[in-house]
Formats: sequence, C-alpha cells, structure tokens
Amino acid sequence: MSVSYDEAEQFLREEIASMMAIDPATIDADTVLIGANRVLDSADLVMLLLAVEDFARDRLGVAFDWTSDSAMSEARSVLRSVGSLARHLTDLQSA
Repeated sequence: MSVSYDEAEQFLREEIASMMAIDPATIDADTVLIGANRVLDSADLVMLLLAVEDFARDRLGVAFDWTSDSAMSEARSVLRSVGSLARHLTDLQSA
C-alpha cells in the first residue's frame, strides 16, 4: 500500500482539477489550498479533504486527521499547498 510523493500529488491535482473543471496540468505543488490566493472555496476544500481521508484509508492504510488546530494553522498547516499535503500523506506511511 505504498504511495510515492508523485502519486499523492497527482491524486490531489486530479481531485482539485475535477472540482474546478480545469486541466490537472494547471495545478502544481505550489498551488495554495488555504489562506490568500487559495484555489478552492471552503466547501470545495472540505470535499477535497473528505476525498483525502478516503485516499489515506484506502491507499495508505492510515487515518488522516484534518480537523486539528495545527492542520488549520495557515502558517504551518499541512494544508498550505498541494505539495505540503502530498508530502504529509507520504510521511503518514512511515509514522
């Protein structure tokens, strides 16, 4: 059940692109998820995080908790960008 960083990022890019009806190639690791210049509104972010919960459970065999205070902190959150979230997902595998 191992997933690489690239696979996690691709999953996120495809999910976001599907929500926004755009080409996944327009989404990259620096795409902002929370705070200023975010690409998703709050409802779409919740939908993305629910999909990430399923991905973490089904593909990684781990739980993903996006409800913690640290997850929602704009300065240090794993939700800052597509890249930070993809990195967190791959890091969960070794936790």
